[in-house]
Amino acid sequence: MNTFFEWFNRIFVDQTVSFGGISINLIRIIGFLAVFGASLIIARSLRRFWRKLFTRLTLEEQTQERLLWLISFCFVFAGLIVGLAILGISLPLLVGVLSNSIQIGDTKISFINLFAFLAVVVGAFILSKYLRHVLSSRVLPRLHLDTNAQFLLLRSVHIGIIVLGVLLGFNFISLQLTSLAVMLGGLGLGLGFGLQNIASNLISGIILIFERPIRVGDLVTVSDMYGRVVAINLRSTVVVTLENIAVIVPNSQFISESITNWTHTGNVIRITVRVGVAYGSDTARVKQALLEAANEHPEVIKTKQPQTSRLIEPPFVRFMNFGDSSLDFELLVWITDALRRYDIQSDLHFAVDAKFRENNITIAFPQRDVHLYQK
Repeated sequence: MNTFFEWFNRIFVDQTVSFGGISINLIRIIGFLAVFGASLIIARSLRRFWRKLFTRLTLEEQTQERLLWLISFCFVFAGLIVGLAILGISLPLLVGVLSNSIQIGDTKISFINLFAFLAVVVGAFILSKYLRHVLSSRVLPRLHLDTNAQFLLLRSVHIGIIVLGVLLGFNFISLQLTSLAVMLGGLGLGLGFGLQNIASNLISGIILIFERPIRVGDLVTVSDMYGRVVAINLRSTVVVTLENIAVIVPNSQFISESITNWTHTGNVIRITVRVGVAYGSDTARVKQALLEAANEHPEVIKTKQPQTSRLIEPPFVRFMNFGDSSLDFELLVWITDALRRYDIQSDLHFAVDAKFRENNITIAFPQRDVHLYQK
C-alpha cells in the first residue's frame, strides 16, 4: 500500500509544470478537467428545463436559442473559474491578467472592458428581439396599423436599441471620439478597398426603409421574378415567390435598377387578355363574347368607381390591329387582388375559348400561301 501511495504521489503530485510562476501537477489538471466537464454536462441538462420554460412563455425560437446560449455560457464560465482555482490560478490573478490593456488611439482598453462591451451589445440584440416580439404579438394588433407601418415601427425600435447598446458599450470601454475616429477611418479604408457592395446595400436598405419605394406586402417583379416582399433588412430584402420560395435580393438592386411594384398605390390592377380571330369573323360578336367572358367572372370589377384616385372602369374591348393573319383584340379588366392576376387571367382565357366555341368564332393562326412553279 505504501508503495502505491509513493507511486501516486510521484506521478500525480510531485511531477509539476511551472506556468506563470504557478506549479501545476497532474492531480490539479484532472480536477480542472472534471469540474469543467461537469459544468458542460450541467449546462446541457439545464437547457431542457429552460427550453420548456421559454416555450410556455411563447418566446420565438431564435430568442430562445440566444437566451439558452447565454445561460449555458454563464454555467460554463463559472465552471472555468472554479477549475482555474483548482489549478492554483486564483480569481485576482485571472483579473490581473485580463486587466492587461491594448492601446487604441489615445485610449487603453482592457480585456475585461472589451468583454463588457460585447456583453452589452449582445444584451441589446436580445432585448431588441424580445421587445419586438412583445410589440408585434400584444401591442401592435390593438393599434390596427397596416403591415408596413408595423414593420417600420419595429425596425426603428430595433435600430434605436442597438445604437443605444453600442453607445453604452463605448462608455464601458471609455472610448473617446478621437479614438472612434481612428477606428472609423480604418473602417472607411476597408469599405473603400473591399466592402463597396456591403456599404451600398446598407445605404440602400436605409433608403428603402424610410423612403419606402417598396413596402412589406408589396407585389414586385425583380429580374423576371414575381413575388411578395415579406421583409426589408439593412442589407437585403426577402421576396417570396408564388411557389413559396424565399429569394434574398440585395437592396442596391432595388435602388439602381427598374423594379415593377404592382401594389405601390393599392391592390387594384388592370390585366389584359390578347386574342386574334380569323379574317371574316363578326367583330361585333367577338366584342360581345369577350365582354360576356369578363362580366361572368366574380373577381372582375364590373362597375365604374369614380371615387378612387384612378380611373377604374368596367371591362372593355379594343380592336387593336389588322394583323398578318388575324384581327387583333384586347380585353382589359380591373381586378381587386393583384396577387390573383395570373389565376384570373387563366380563368379568362378558358372563358374566352368557351365563348368563341359557342359563337363559332375561330381563333386565328399564322397562314402562308406557297406557290410552286414548274420549270
